Amino acid sequence: MNKNILLIFFITLFFGCVDDVEFNNPAIQANFEGQSWIGVARTAAIKDGGLIIRATRGTEVLLLFTTRTDVGTYPLGANNQSEARYISADGTVYSTLNSPDPSIQVFPSDGLIKTSNIDSVMNTATGTFRFNAFTADGLNSVNFIDGVFFQITLRQDIAEETGGSTCALATDSVSALNAQVTAETPSAMLCEQYLTALEIQLLSCDDSSGDIQQTINNLDCNDDDADGIPNSFEDINMDGNLDNDDTDMDGIPNYQDADDDGDSIDTINETGDTDGDAIPNYLDNDDDGDSILTIFEDPIALQNTDGDGFLDYLDADDDNDGALTIDENPDPNGDGNPDDAQDTDMDGIPDYLQI
Repeated sequence: MNKNILLIFFITLFFGCVDDVEFNNPAIQANFEGQSWIGVARTAAIKDGGLIIRATRGTEVLLLFTTRTDVGTYPLGANNQSEARYISADGTVYSTLNSPDPSIQVFPSDGLIKTSNIDSVMNTATGTFRFNAFTADGLNSVNFIDGVFFQITLRQDIAEETGGSTCALATDSVSALNAQVTAETPSAMLCEQYLTALEIQLLSCDDSSGDIQQTINNLDCNDDDADGIPNSFEDINMDGNLDNDDTDMDGIPNYQDADDDGDSIDTINETGDTDGDAIPNYLDNDDDGDSILTIFEDPIALQNTDGDGFLDYLDADDDNDGALTIDENPDPNGDGNPDDAQDTDMDGIPDYLQI
């Protein structure tokens, strides 16, 4: 009788302690490959706009990364950018960002991190998790289920970074590519990079407005006129209608026009912004900003008056006399045609071409 009472006492004490670890004290624990896994050292941080939970047991490390700090559910695996990572005692790294070798299984890594409370007063994070993760070669995996992180103190001392992304990082990447599209002649490769960045942003951010998805839906990386510029980047007024963008007003919209600015140089052969006026050469009918339209500087004949290696249509000083072409009155009536250019000595050679 006494032995039974003593047994009941110890059982009650044991389960009481488990409940205390799970629900009353800061803790991280889970079922790892059928065994209890309890993090001995644990911390959390807000980094790059996402939440990181870190726990260690001996030399083992468990890391959970979310793409945002909102309370909610963050799916893992496939193309999702949140990540769960486990580093075993022998240093082997398993991540939900890795895919399994097809000989092992066809289903990708998966799982969930669910944050239920980010307490800004107590400065703690609470939630649950489960995941299966693979090594980089996809041949080995680990499984965590029934995971709990409870009131983990938020600090700023976690060195590890996500292998995926966060909403903040993804948004910065999209912004940088937007700037790149504006600053240089956009290419099919740049369009694909932009599409990938948008897809990562969609997976990393809350798109309840549908704006990111709409941008993806509208992005057309095809190149109908084979001029090297993807269709979407020929939507100059950015209204989503490719048919009302016709830079040279020749009746052919840019996305179907091999020479967008009508300067007789095919768009595919015009790169950069020679005169720095923020209008790329392929849309600029005066590439060098000398007030003479490119088409009148014999770009097809490769006219290079001063022999300096810069063709006249790309040369701000056509005769290399130290005076910029635009300052030598090359087009008095301002129509872009230099047939009325100033010729001071009346020798039939306009001043801007007089060597």
